[in-house]
Amino acid sequence: MTMGEKLQLLRKSRGLSQERVAYDWGMSRYTYQKFEKGESMPGTPANPSLRNVMAIAQVLGVTL
Repeated sequence: MTMGEKLQLLRKSRGLSQERVAYDWGMSRYTYQKFEKGESMPGTPANPSLRNVMAIAQVLGVTL
């Protein structure tokens, strides 16, 4: 399972929308969507910073 697939599974299991996660994270929905898709630019794999991964984990209530 990719990181994006895991993010989507966790988000949906908690009943959260992409908008809600992005808002709580302090980023745009578009940016969060890119994380779920696993890309940073079309055709380029995502390479999130540790800060971003930690923020998403906190919003989703999971540990790294």
